[in-house]
Amino acid sequence: MAELIQGRIVETEPAGGLKLMQMGFGRKTENGVELHWLEAAYLSERKLLEVKDGKKILTWQDLTAEPSAEKKTKEKKSAKPAKKPDEINAPPRSEQFIIYRSLRAGGRLVRFSAPSPLQWRIYEKGVGREQERPQMMVSIVTPNWSVSLDSLEKQLAVSRLLRLDLGMAFVRDGRPVMIKISKPPI
Repeated sequence: MAELIQGRIVETEPAGGLKLMQMGFGRKTENGVELHWLEAAYLSERKLLEVKDGKKILTWQDLTAEPSAEKKTKEKKSAKPAKKPDEINAPPRSEQFIIYRSLRAGGRLVRFSAPSPLQWRIYEKGVGREQERPQMMVSIVTPNWSVSLDSLEKQLAVSRLLRLDLGMAFVRDGRPVMIKISKPPI
């Protein structure tokens, strides 16, 4: 059973943590195996993990719910200036979960980038935890997201340097849509 400790979901039992790591979930920390909220929600939905917040057991719906109104007002007060048009606005957590669930159900391993939680590294189908080369870098966007060609060219250059395909994912009409963008070698 995992616990919600200071806003982080951690599996503190060694046997449970080992099982999660073997399935391709979480990352090892000094407190145990730490899970991203999407991983915990996916495992909770599949009834493979229970997440405890004090005495309450959280459901996958609790984990995918948007932050409370109190947190949102605090975030607005400490918010940065308006974002540039090319910056990615976070889609609702429920839409991020739909995309994540689709990828995991399709047999893909998903890793989250530390600087941007909306940049995911997607691994080949059936790849185990030992595989170190992702296949694609995917940005999670909203359906009405707009990007300049200059920004897209920079993203393609970064993905080519990393030898990854570039993709965009969003939810339209409750279904995940993934677009692969590639630049042919010249």
